[in-house]
Amino acid sequence: MTITNLKINTQADLDNLMSEVKAESPNLFQFISDFINKKVSIEEVEAFLKMEHEIQQLYIKNYKART
Repeated sequence: MTITNLKINTQADLDNLMSEVKAESPNLFQFISDFINKKVSIEEVEAFLKMEHEIQQLYIKNYKART
C-alpha cells in the first residue's frame, strides 16, 4: 500500500482510508489503533519513524495488539 497524495477533507475520507489500511495491512491498522487508544506512546512512534524502512516493515509484520 502506497499513499502518494493524502487528501483528507472529511471524516468520510479518513474512514475510507482507515478501512483500506485495515483491509490491506491489519497489523499497521492495529498499531495506529493502539496509538490512538494510548497503548503505544509518542516515544514508541518516534522510535518507529526513525527505523529504516525494512525494519519498519518487520516491526509491523510482527506487531501484536496491546492489551
